Amino acid sequence: MKQKNSVLFHVTEFGQRVSKSVMDLIGIISKPRLKVALISYHYQKPTISGVGIHVQNLAKYLTKHNCNVHVFCSGEEDAIYKEGNVIVHTIGRIHIPLEDEFSRKRLIYDIFESEIVKEITRENSRKRFDIIHTHGTLTKSAFIIKKVYGIKWVHTFHSIEKLRVKKLSDEEKHFADLISWIERTVNHCDGAIFVSKELMDECVKHYRMKSKIMIPNGIDLELFSYYPITKKNVLFVGRFSKEKGVGILPELITNVMSVKDATFTIVSPHREKLEGEGELSKIKKLIDKQKKLFEERLTVIERLNEQEFIGKLYRECQVYIQPSKYESFGLCILEAMATGRPVVAFKVGGIPEVIGNAGFAVKDKKELIYKVKELLNDKKQSIIVGRKASQRAKGFDWNVIAKKTIKYYEEVGK
Repeated sequence: MKQKNSVLFHVTEFGQRVSKSVMDLIGIISKPRLKVALISYHYQKPTISGVGIHVQNLAKYLTKHNCNVHVFCSGEEDAIYKEGNVIVHTIGRIHIPLEDEFSRKRLIYDIFESEIVKEITRENSRKRFDIIHTHGTLTKSAFIIKKVYGIKWVHTFHSIEKLRVKKLSDEEKHFADLISWIERTVNHCDGAIFVSKELMDECVKHYRMKSKIMIPNGIDLELFSYYPITKKNVLFVGRFSKEKGVGILPELITNVMSVKDATFTIVSPHREKLEGEGELSKIKKLIDKQKKLFEERLTVIERLNEQEFIGKLYRECQVYIQPSKYESFGLCILEAMATGRPVVAFKVGGIPEVIGNAGFAVKDKKELIYKVKELLNDKKQSIIVGRKASQRAKGFDWNVIAKKTIKYYEEVGK
C-alpha cells in the first residue's frame, strides 16, 4: 500500500511540474511579442569586449523568452543575417586614412552611430520597435531615434565613461571631453540598467535617471562549469589597457616566476597599434623582454579568441587575477569563478559584489602579489576557495537575468 501511495505521489508531483511548465509556456506565448533593438558596437565573435559578450548572451536569452530581437553592431561589411533566432544588422567599417589609431577610432564610432540611425529607421518602418536598448559608450543614435519616433530607450551602464577615461593612457585621455559630451545623452533615456549596485550609486551623482534598476551581468553556465585544478598557472584576461591594470603585469610576472614550477598566461588583445613611446607601448616592450627571458613559462596571447578557447584557459590555471583600476562588474572574474578558480582582484567598482566571500578583493599591488603567491604555494586552499566561487557563480544565471530585463522593458514601456 505504501509503495502504491508513493507511486501516486510521484505521478502527481510529475503532473504538477508538467502543468506548471505548460502554463509558463502558454503565458510566454500569450504575451504581446516585444520587438527589441540592441545597439552595441561590439557583438560579433570573437570579441575582446565584455560588453559584446554580454549582448551576445542577452540577445540569445531574450529570444528564448519570445522577444523579437534585432542586434545592430559593427562588422566587416554591411549585412543582415540570422544567428539562431536573433537578427543581426552589421555596419561595415569604413577605412579612414589617419595614422593616429585613437583619433581614427573616435571617427569610426561617430560614423557608426549615423549609420545606426539609418538602419534602425529602415527596420522600424517594417514594424515599430518597442524598446531601443543601448550598451557601451555609443548612445547618440538612440537619443535621436527616441526624439524622432518616440520609442522608449533603455541604456545599460557597463561603466561611467567620464570616470573610466581617467584611468586610460595619456593618448586616450585626449578624448575625455568628447567621450563625456556623448555620454551626457543618457540623461534622456527612459530607463537605466546598472550591472552593479556600486555603479548605480556612483552614477546618480553625475546623471539624472527617470528610472533605474540593478541587473547584474550573467554567465553561460553551459560553457563555464567547475573543473578540477591541474596546473600551477596564473591567468590574466583583458584588453591591453591601463584601466585593466596591464601596468602591473611586468612586476607581477617577475614575482610569479619566483615560485617553483609556476607559469603565467596573459590574454590581452589590443585594438590599436602599440608603437612609439606611448605608455602602453612601453609596458608591452617590458613584457616582450620578459617573454624572451622566461620562454615557455610565460605565454602571451594577443589575438582575438572564441569563448570556448578562453574557457579552456580558465581550466588550465590555478589562480585568476584582475588588477583593474576601473571595473564596474568583471565578467572574466565571474567566468573564472564558475570554472572553480580563486580570483585575486583589486577592490574597485563592482568587483567586491561579484566575488563576495568566494575570492580575494585586495587593496593594493603588494597585497595582490602576496595573495597570488600564497595560493600558488597552497593548492588545497585554491581548491576550497575555487569550489565556493563556482557555487556563487550559479547565482548569475542568464535565464533569470533575461526575465528581469523583459520585466523592466514592460515597466518602462507603460
